[in-house]
Amino acid sequence: MGERWMPDARRTAVADAVGRLLMRGHGTFPGMREIAAEAGVTTGTLQHHFSTKEEMLLFALEHHCRRCADRLRAQSGEGTRSPRRVLSAIVTALLPLDEERAAETSVAKAFVSHATTHPGFAEHYRAQREILLDLLREQFERAHVPRPAVAATILSQAIEGMRTDCLLLGPDAVQIDAVIDQLLPRA
Repeated sequence: MGERWMPDARRTAVADAVGRLLMRGHGTFPGMREIAAEAGVTTGTLQHHFSTKEEMLLFALEHHCRRCADRLRAQSGEGTRSPRRVLSAIVTALLPLDEERAAETSVAKAFVSHATTHPGFAEHYRAQREILLDLLREQFERAHVPRPAVAATILSQAIEGMRTDCLLLGPDAVQIDAVIDQLLPRA
């Protein structure tokens, strides 16, 4: 019968519902009934369009990652801004400072944990990590930082800590400029 089909608006509603539920549940995967109710569809509709809960959750992960990657590419695509400003914009774009980004962060955190035992999710994590590392490395190269790939890895790991702190302790707990200053000293 081929690939399952669900109208884009409904698929987006399901992915967004998963994000909101993960955000409110602090990373605990919701059940099908809970997802259906949050998305405004029936469990039968979910089962018709997704063969398994894993398939639906992977779709939600891909949806949130795609939206986040688009936002990051937009931040890094403006070549007239300094690397420092672009890096700061990328980090800010990844922090859970509004409901959409908080949902994305909650989805990412839940799936990182899930990926430790599910190879499909682990592969997706690796692919998303490479996108981020490439964007960061580009900016460190533009700034002529020695070993830009190492700086990108360090910043990506710092971002994960900042995301967690921001979620659990609030936005005032993160110090974007201090982290960037350590990796990209002001000239």
